[in-house]
Amino acid sequence: MRKIGSFPSEQQAKRFVDYMLTQGISINVEPAIDLWTIWVYDEDQVDQSKTALDEFLANPEADKYQGVTRQAEAIREEKIKKAVEASRKQVNVRDTWNQPFTSRCPVTSFLIGISIVVFLFMQSDEYNVKVREALSICSFQVSGNMISYDRRLVEVREGEVWRLVTPIFIHFSIFHILFNCMMAYQLGGAIEMNRGSMRLALLVLVTAIPSNLAQFYWGGPGFSMGGPGFGGLSGVVYGMFGYMWMKSLYDPQAGFYVPPNMVFILIGWFFLCMTGMVGPIANLAHGFGLGTGMALGVGSTFLRQAGKSK
Repeated sequence: MRKIGSFPSEQQAKRFVDYMLTQGISINVEPAIDLWTIWVYDEDQVDQSKTALDEFLANPEADKYQGVTRQAEAIREEKIKKAVEASRKQVNVRDTWNQPFTSRCPVTSFLIGISIVVFLFMQSDEYNVKVREALSICSFQVSGNMISYDRRLVEVREGEVWRLVTPIFIHFSIFHILFNCMMAYQLGGAIEMNRGSMRLALLVLVTAIPSNLAQFYWGGPGFSMGGPGFGGLSGVVYGMFGYMWMKSLYDPQAGFYVPPNMVFILIGWFFLCMTGMVGPIANLAHGFGLGTGMALGVGSTFLRQAGKSK
């Protein structure tokens, strides 16, 4: 902020401030002894402001300065309105824990609820295999540590298209489901409250299908790595995270905020899983989910901005 001049009259100082606001330049007036000092916030606007000040002092009653107070008030009111709207729209993922959830976030609640129900059924010897066969991307047969299946996805080709999505509801341990449900609660809740249930549902489908297909075809030979032996919300969770992360970086007006510690945890966990130190993990599902979510976040932002520029 730099001082560019002063006025002996408060009325003239305020008129100059109003005029500059109509020109898109914000300045500040500070009272001093018998003077009103003018300060410019932006260093890049100092020269332009000095020129405008000289013109104003040369003829403060010129026609272009008449009526600027009314225009400036309208601009200030619009800025206040936009600030209020932005504050109402702002969604911090931390705040979702304090919001009424089930009624406001039915899609997120559905994801978590079905995952929990499926997990509970899988704890039963009677239903474990049946549930996995019904929800896995394709049917399979298990013999010891070996699994056999048809890579052609016959069931999907015959109409059971839900299998492209339903592996997201399968979880293999209490840690697995707790971590995924907690992150789905935070990220999914934030997106659903900000963008609505329909958009979240589309995001889930668009991230789940490529993540599941990638893990099925390229996940590796292990039972929990490739083929139909994988499961979990992780691919979708990373898709939600990627979407929100890009939105928070490239579209601040979208109202998303991803805390830096969440970025550190999820990216750190992503690379830790890739080392193999935590056991067989659906790394391709994580990677495809993250990449798809990031692409959607960046793509939707630039498409919207391109539409505004036309």
